[in-house]
Amino acid sequence: MRLVREIEFEAKNENEAFSKVKARLGSDGVILSMQNLRTASMIPFFRKTRIVVRAGILEEEKKLPPRPDPDLEKKRMEVFQALLLHRKNGDKDAVKAMEPNITVLEEEKPGRSVKTEEPCPELRALIDHELPQDCAEELREEYGRLSGREGSFSSWLEKKADSLCACPKGDSLVSALGGGKVMVVGPTGVGKTTTIAKIAAMAVMDGINVALFTSDNFRVSAVDQIRTFARVLGIPVEVVNHGSEIPDLLRKYSSDTIILMDTAGCGFRDDERLAAISDICRYFEPDAVHMTISGPSRARDVRAAMDTARRTFPLSRIILTKLDETVCMGASIWLPMQYGLPLSFLTTGQNVPRDLHLATGDMITSFLFKTGVPV
Repeated sequence: MRLVREIEFEAKNENEAFSKVKARLGSDGVILSMQNLRTASMIPFFRKTRIVVRAGILEEEKKLPPRPDPDLEKKRMEVFQALLLHRKNGDKDAVKAMEPNITVLEEEKPGRSVKTEEPCPELRALIDHELPQDCAEELREEYGRLSGREGSFSSWLEKKADSLCACPKGDSLVSALGGGKVMVVGPTGVGKTTTIAKIAAMAVMDGINVALFTSDNFRVSAVDQIRTFARVLGIPVEVVNHGSEIPDLLRKYSSDTIILMDTAGCGFRDDERLAAISDICRYFEPDAVHMTISGPSRARDVRAAMDTARRTFPLSRIILTKLDETVCMGASIWLPMQYGLPLSFLTTGQNVPRDLHLATGDMITSFLFKTGVPV
């Protein structure tokens, strides 16, 4: 396919844009890109938003012997850039309108090695999972530099995802934890206590000595909840009222016992609570601090929480929870990429410990490219 005609115009809204494309280019016209443009005005109320639209007609070239097409990659990336822009701006109708354009590019067969699989379908899937534009671009460029040497994009992405996991083989709880003294922090309501209980249950099943510590004295039910978990698992639990108590409590346990420290949830605008949890961290001296993020959380809120937590705690791992409650799994890729912290665990439900999984590249790509959750 080749671009035989291209136009650019302004429209008041998407409906007008589609109408103009059809009127000026006919049924063969496709939208290449749309960009919001605010008109200048001294009075904010009178500022209007218009849309700058690029559209064109793609025509099938005469069949010739396969030969390299230097424009193909450029066209492919133009479409991909437009797709990223529409997804970023929430222009679902525009994304749908581009489907014929994308399909055309997928079906194009330039004179390349048959071993090279075009990344468009999988990249589009990542965008559907709300992968940020900069991360999608980084993945596209990294895969492009390999020139197909790593096989399909999906198989390459699995290897890439492995590199973003604390224990890519998924066979070592201790490796995923990152040490014998582990602290779990995160916003309120992300499932820290339940996740710690699942980790403790997994340790018990593996024959590992484990003890639970909790410093969450802000919730009335928090201590009772973790005590119940400990009683069911037959493991000790310690309630920490002040950080200064921690050294004496730790001396009660041998060096081969994994200590899991639960903490109070924090909205990361509560400086007083942040200071209290930071004090616990200072006395506990953890080998690893796991930041717990809920899968359904908005990316903007996640970034705010992550940025505040990094300034407060020595974060070393990320736990993603409640993945059964969201259809967008992009966080499993962009979080470790953006913050340089490996994923340790993924949770997919309330069952203890069945719904706790050591994060692996295979699991991440299964979430991204398949339906359902692991069982």
